[in-house]
Amino acid sequence: MTTDLLAYRPATPLQEAATGPLAGKTILVRPDLCVAGWLTDAGSQALKDFHAFTDAAIVTRLKAAGASFAGSTRMAELGFGVNGDAMARALSANHAHIGLMTDTMGEARVAACCAGCFGFKPSYGLISRSGLIGLAPSMECVGVLAGDLSDIASVLGVMAGPDENDFSMSNDPPPDFLNPVPSAKTTLRIGVPRECRDRLGPSGAAAFAAALDAMAGAGIEIIEVNLPGFDLFPVVHQIVAAVEASSAAGKYDGVRYGFRAESAKNWNEMYIKSRAEAFGIRIKAFLFQGAYFQFQDYPAFENACALRRRLVNETDDLFKQVDMLALPARHEDPDPYRAETVGDTYAAFGLTLAANVAGLPALHIPGLSRHAAMDFGLQLIGPRMADVSVLAAGLNLSTHIQGVSST
Repeated sequence: MTTDLLAYRPATPLQEAATGPLAGKTILVRPDLCVAGWLTDAGSQALKDFHAFTDAAIVTRLKAAGASFAGSTRMAELGFGVNGDAMARALSANHAHIGLMTDTMGEARVAACCAGCFGFKPSYGLISRSGLIGLAPSMECVGVLAGDLSDIASVLGVMAGPDENDFSMSNDPPPDFLNPVPSAKTTLRIGVPRECRDRLGPSGAAAFAAALDAMAGAGIEIIEVNLPGFDLFPVVHQIVAAVEASSAAGKYDGVRYGFRAESAKNWNEMYIKSRAEAFGIRIKAFLFQGAYFQFQDYPAFENACALRRRLVNETDDLFKQVDMLALPARHEDPDPYRAETVGDTYAAFGLTLAANVAGLPALHIPGLSRHAAMDFGLQLIGPRMADVSVLAAGLNLSTHIQGVSST
């Protein structure tokens, strides 16, 4: 059974354990995360009618913790952006308490901004991607959306931890999301990249200034910092992710599973026609870009990888000066839900890409960065594996603001 929001909905919510830390909580996923027996087409013709054989690693863990799975939402093709994604609307319509969606460019945070809820992208290597139909392996992770930060902490506490089937996972013990160690710091220092502020429009700048005022009112020290490579994050992300996507999508050939073109005269023609008909225009353009850098201009890809290392180092250096960084979650234009081209998509996600390039934890906090009727969202970005600290800062800030607004 489907609706304009859901790609798949079971007759009754899927639940295996009646008790556990997530008992009573319903979860929505997208059809790029494997749930055994469910449609898992990743929003693409390339995987038409494909149903998962097994559960993703994190689905298995969430089931054991008592979570109930309500269904999967419609999504952008192969998770590239949010044009066509329905997670924000499904959560706003109260189809579930919690949403899980792949964050490759900042999708979980932008969707949370549009849904008016919290959205968290964990550190790269903290959450298993085994059973995820990904697009750009080194940029993506499973993000969590919820109206309550305690729900996000509970879900992360269940999902986090080593997985032998995902070689990108950290071998370090995961942090304790439910019983964090209190910070010894009396004042939180939040850095604001000057290069980011310079690129905001009038409405976005006004909204961000309001958010910074709210943070200062909560006792947070705001410090302007320099991030010289800020404009390079979109360039690096686009080149590296396109190459990874071109490689990852090579398996959609119509031979082993998924869509196969009809009326082909031979195997070679079947392969070519299947590839031609399997993808939408925007994904095709992205894959073509990746193939170009793979086979025609490989030095550009190598330079992008070197620049990525430099950007990671620059960002790490900032955390020697401040505890976290603050950025808006989105620009006013272009609208990420209307982005039709690769260029428009990257323009819409320009403020969220840094956390994906550097593999950092990032939390979207709703309601603090508003101008007129639009919420531009506020991101807190922390050092790698400082996920608990970022969540704690978000909780303290949102609690303070709620307390002020209620007096």
